[in-house]
Parts: sequence; C-alpha cells; structure tokens
Amino acid sequence: MKDFVSNIKAVLIDVDDTILDFRLCSQADIKLCLNRHGIPYSDHLFETFERRNSKYWQDIEAGRLTVEELRQIRWKSIFQELGIEADGHQFELDFISHLKDFAIPMEGAKELMQYLRAKYRVYIVSNATHEQQRRRLGDAGLEEYIDDMFTSLDIGFVKPSREYFDVCFSRMDKPYSPSETIIIGDSLTADIRGAIDYGIHSCWFNRDGKPQPSDMHIDFTVSTLKEIMSIL
Repeated sequence: MKDFVSNIKAVLIDVDDTILDFRLCSQADIKLCLNRHGIPYSDHLFETFERRNSKYWQDIEAGRLTVEELRQIRWKSIFQELGIEADGHQFELDFISHLKDFAIPMEGAKELMQYLRAKYRVYIVSNATHEQQRRRLGDAGLEEYIDDMFTSLDIGFVKPSREYFDVCFSRMDKPYSPSETIIIGDSLTADIRGAIDYGIHSCWFNRDGKPQPSDMHIDFTVSTLKEIMSIL
C-alpha cells in the first residue's frame, strides 16, 4: 500500500467505461436506432462510431470541440464516411434520447461500489448529463452507493478542466483536499491527466491493456475493478 492511501477520504469515479460498459450500452442503443431508421447494423459501422466518437471526445477534453458541436457532426460524419444516406441530425437526437435506457454495469462494478461506499465518500464525475447518468446508475443498481454526482453538462465545465474540478470540490459535503481524494477512471485525458494536473491521486482502469504512458505519474493501474478493492 502506498503511504497516501491511508489519508484518502473521498473517491471520484467516472461512469462510462468505468462502472457502466459504454461499449455495450452504445452498441445496444445504435442497434435500436438503426432498426428504427431502417439501416442495417454492421460491426464496421460500430467500429467507425467508436473511432470517431473517441476522437471527438478527445477534442472536447482538449477544448477543441464542444459537446453541442459533437452532437451536430457525430452521426452526420459517420454516415458520410460509410456512404449511408440517412438523416444524421435526427439519428443523433434518437441516439442521445435512448442512451439513458441502457445501463450495463462493468464486471465487478456493484461489488466495488459497495466496498467504496463503506469506506469513503463517493462522487460521480462524468462528462454527460445529470439526468442521463442518474437514470442509468439507478437502473444498474448503483445509485444507492453514490453521495453526489458532478456532471459537466450541468456544471458548465468539462472534465478535465481545472474549473470542472473547482466546482466538484466546492460542492462536496465536506472540505476535502485533492490529496485526500483519488479518481478512478478509464480516460487518460479526462480522468488521469485531469487528476494529476489538479493534485488528485489517480487509479487508471485500463481494461484493454493499453501501453502505460511515460509522461504521467499514475498512482495505480488496474485491468479489473476487483483489483481496486485490494488497493484502497
């Protein structure tokens, strides 16, 4: 155990691809919307969505794109790349509307949240909306383990900006310091880089076995959620 762990009092935890499986949720949502629009599903289409969506969110986290701009271009650009004649704007509206209906937890998510809530204050940090994440976490049976939620589209600042974390710490029910806090998340930019820049301890959930970045001092790297219970 690292020395600082005994001083941890609060946990910030991401939602999508950390405790909820965004890959499976988005795939189910896309299949539903494609069926309604009369467009056949293919693995290539889903891979194109994942690639473009990942790039757009990296741009958002770096301040090069806004969420509203993403919603204007995401499905238009996917359909254009694939040569599909469809209304990308309407498809985007349907995709966002139905995403809240899919809440597939990551393996070990409920056990981890139960464990964390028994020891720490637990706060959600997400770049989605409060309404969407509250619904999905409730449906997944995880909401009861959460003390509060800090969602960027309601706060007005996007994770990993300093302003986003300023608001998070100002809204916690106790005056925790960054050194008393650890963030758990899958995104190197939004979660880990954001934590390091703010002075928060970090636990990178690296389920895909990506290379460890040489320019980041990450406190812990895990490939399963279960490992976190032996660390904190």
